[in-house]
Amino acid sequence: MIQWKFTFDKDEEQDWLNDYCREGWAMAGFFAGLVMFVPCRPGEFIYQIDLLPGAGLRADDYEDYVSFMRDMDVEVLQRWGRWVYLRKRAEDGPFEVYTDTDSKIQLYRRIRNMFLWVVCVNSVCCLNLVLQAVHFNTLLTRCSAAAAALMLLAILRGARKCTRKIQELERLTQ
Repeated sequence: MIQWKFTFDKDEEQDWLNDYCREGWAMAGFFAGLVMFVPCRPGEFIYQIDLLPGAGLRADDYEDYVSFMRDMDVEVLQRWGRWVYLRKRAEDGPFEVYTDTDSKIQLYRRIRNMFLWVVCVNSVCCLNLVLQAVHFNTLLTRCSAAAAALMLLAILRGARKCTRKIQELERLTQ
């Protein structure tokens, strides 16, 4: 089964994957918002999503990360740039990558910073498309500019959600 899910909210996507697994569908792969599922025992896996440290789309120490996860009986199921989809068998007990507040804050800061990096790149593309739409004034250029602007707003919304999550976690540490 293939489902479409394109979100800029790690927690929402993670909950979605775990809900599908509780219904007997295990994630088998991901590409550009298309998630492939295969049948499994209901609740067989617990899914987590992580954003690896790094710059832009380049992850730092990916091989060490995979080795560490393997040692913890965690499967690195899929990688998309710095996004990593993880799963562990539910029978092995609870699974949460980040258990302390400080590491959760650092995760959401990495996500927010990645979103802001993408906002910068997308802003340049969006500006270029808007200028083309003004100059050429075709349906295609107007639609492209509108799509890029909507994508920019969606990414900004994701960054704002991360900021709120960081603030919420920081309140817990006070």
